[in-house]
Amino acid sequence: MEPGAPPARGRIAIAVGGAVLLMAIVAIVVLAGGGGGEASAEAPPECVRAWNSDPAAVAFGRHNYSGHGYEGALVNYLSEEAEEVDGAELGSCAVIFPAEALDPEPIAAGEVLEGRSWTPISRLEGVELTRVAELQVLAAGAPNTRLADTGHLAEP
Repeated sequence: MEPGAPPARGRIAIAVGGAVLLMAIVAIVVLAGGGGGEASAEAPPECVRAWNSDPAAVAFGRHNYSGHGYEGALVNYLSEEAEEVDGAELGSCAVIFPAEALDPEPIAAGEVLEGRSWTPISRLEGVELTRVAELQVLAAGAPNTRLADTGHLAEP
C-alpha cells in the first residue's frame, strides 16, 4: 500500500458510494421525466408506420437491435429543441432507444422524422449530447414499443 493511500476497504466503500449516487441520479432523471413533457403511454401509430415503411429506418433499427442490443424504443414527438411535445402539430415523430447512458455512438441513440427522412437526434442543430443522453434515460424508464430483430417497431 502506498503511503497516505486509503485502505482497500475505504476505496471499496468510496466506489460503492459513488455507484449508489450515480444510480440515484439516474432514478431521479427517470422519475422527473428527463425534462419537457410527458412521454406518450402508447406509441403514436403514424410514427410507427412511418418508421416501418422506410427501408433506411428499418435497416437502422436492425443495426441497433443486433449491434447495440436495443429491444425496445420510446416513440413520441419532439420539438426542434428535442423536447417532448404532445402531438404532430407541435413536433416531429421520434424513435428513441432506451439506455442508462448515452450510446457510445450517439447517432444510434434515436432518430427524428424530418420531412420524409429519419435523422439522428444527435445531429439536430443546437441539440447537445447531454439532451440526447437524457432522452435515452427517459426511454429506458418508459419504452412504449418493441424493436424486432428485423428493425421494425411493434404496431400499437
